[in-house]
Amino acid sequence: MNMQHFWSFFAFPLNLLLAVLWVICWRWLWKNRPESRPVRFMLSPVATISAILLLLASCMFIGFTGNRDFVMSFLFVILMLYVQTVLLMVIFRGWKKRNGTVRWRFLLLHAGLLLALGAGFWGAPDSSELRTALGRGEMTETAFKEDGSVTGLGYSLKMLDYKIELSDSGMPSAYEAVLSVDEGEAVNLTVNDPFSVGFGEDIYLASVTDEYCILQIVREPWRYFALAGIIMLLAGAFMLFIKGPRR
Repeated sequence: MNMQHFWSFFAFPLNLLLAVLWVICWRWLWKNRPESRPVRFMLSPVATISAILLLLASCMFIGFTGNRDFVMSFLFVILMLYVQTVLLMVIFRGWKKRNGTVRWRFLLLHAGLLLALGAGFWGAPDSSELRTALGRGEMTETAFKEDGSVTGLGYSLKMLDYKIELSDSGMPSAYEAVLSVDEGEAVNLTVNDPFSVGFGEDIYLASVTDEYCILQIVREPWRYFALAGIIMLLAGAFMLFIKGPRR
């Protein structure tokens, strides 16, 4: 079974529905069954320590081996769900003091981390990288997935012109392309300077040859949630630095 095809089944809106149901179920357990075994375990030091160690071990494994297929495995998915569940339960328990005051530093740090992790986890089925090759004057409304299958873009791309700048040694030193989206205004593309087509979708200039130009379309609609989580983490860390530890 192609795991990428399997996980794509959980694309929007199913992934969003499952995420909401996951939060609701654990919130219900926290409020109505606080002494149940699942709740007690998720709030135990064993769960916290094991979640941290397993996450670090998996990140080190991916970093040292370069095995990206592990990210698509059931084992990694279960691990990430476990880490997020522990973090979610910790937030439920500690985001307010007994007198009802919100612990903003705690909330920003923990909720920011959960949002950053959750955006990559729940948003993975919606993320994709597409490629298409266009010659001068050519137009397309489709692109190729990583597995070689063809998918529609939802808009048209027309290659107006492109050029290659060569160094003194005769090697390519810079690429530039000019294209239009849906027959609109001309857009200049250079390497690492993408053009945003819409929410979470960018067009990159991958490479240029004498015959055609290769474009890469990156779709990451959940990346803004990850960015929000990182901003919350930074805000919580800044508040912690300003106020210092509780005496």
